[in-house]
This record gives sequence, structure tokens and C-alpha cells, in this order.
Amino acid sequence: MNIRKIREDLGRVKTSCMRRDFPRALFLAITALKELGGMNAPADVRGDFREALTVLISTPEFKKAYSRPVSYQPGAERALLSLFIGLYKELKGQEDQEDYETTLQRKLNLDRLLKEGRFYLAQGKASEADASFAQALQYVKNETAVFALMAKAMMEAGEYVRALGHIRNGLKVTPQDAELFRLGEECKRLRAASGK
Repeated sequence: MNIRKIREDLGRVKTSCMRRDFPRALFLAITALKELGGMNAPADVRGDFREALTVLISTPEFKKAYSRPVSYQPGAERALLSLFIGLYKELKGQEDQEDYETTLQRKLNLDRLLKEGRFYLAQGKASEADASFAQALQYVKNETAVFALMAKAMMEAGEYVRALGHIRNGLKVTPQDAELFRLGEECKRLRAASGK
């Protein structure tokens, strides 16, 4: 049990609450409680726990997530830890889940910008196409195939340097992507053959 670390984490709980960063405050409270190692808080840090957890529990986010009254009681640290872990998992689950409308809108924006990029390439406007593709990346969540699509479009337009840029960006996100490796090799070969 590291008393200094517990005190630091509890101090950060209050700071995070003041910054309106509820998920971080909750995470830090969990970290401080875990540091107790399943034991009750020693008398010299109970005041720190009481102060930090009172601030956390009084936030609107906490009240929204958990409607029943909660207070810090020495000896009930394990129960609080279990409550906070449950709330944190629930909170992270909600953050990770995109609602249907948001997903649909994001994918529509992604498709529109990819089409726009291809349209510019068909007109010989590689810079404009690159700008559209760069904007499309703002809407990528787990659609990693988009990097290969952009690279192929650039390769078909003879823009091998730009294609390699998209391939490299894709490999940063998915380092083991066999399709991107294959495209990279093909692009280098075509670039060498064209002298570009």
C-alpha cells in the first residue's frame, strides 16, 4: 500500500472533477481504492478519501449515473470500489457505443468524401482529391479498408507517391495488413516502371 500514491490519486480526483472530467475522476478514485489492496483505509488517509469521494459523488455526472445516495464510510472501501468499477465499465461502454444515427451519418460522410476524391482524380486534380481523402479520414473509426481504397484510386490515376503516403498511413493503423503490403510493393514497382 503506497500512501503517497493514494493521496496523489485522491488529489487528482478533485482536480478532475473541477475540470469536469468525470471519467478520469472516477478512474482515479478506483485506482486509489485498489491501492488499498482490499484492506480498510488507514486512519491517516481517511480524511483524504472522504474529501475526494465527497467531491466525486456530488458531481452531476455521478448523480446521473447512480441515483441512490452514497457516502464514504471507513471500512466500506471494497463496496465503494465495486460500485465505482461497475459505473466506470458502464460509462466506458456507453462511450464506445455509437448510436445508429451517428454511425449512419459518419459512414455517409466517409462515402461522400471518398467519391468526391475519386471524382477529382478523374478530372486530374490530385491535390483536391488528396484534400478530400484527408477529410474522409476524420470519419474513419474502424473502417481500415479505406486506406487501401484511397491508395488504389491514387495508383489508378498514376499518383504513386500520394498512393504510398496512404499505404504508409494505413500501415500505422494496421501494421499487419497484407493487402496494404501487397499494394505497397505493386505501387513501388509501378512507380519505378513509370519513372515518377
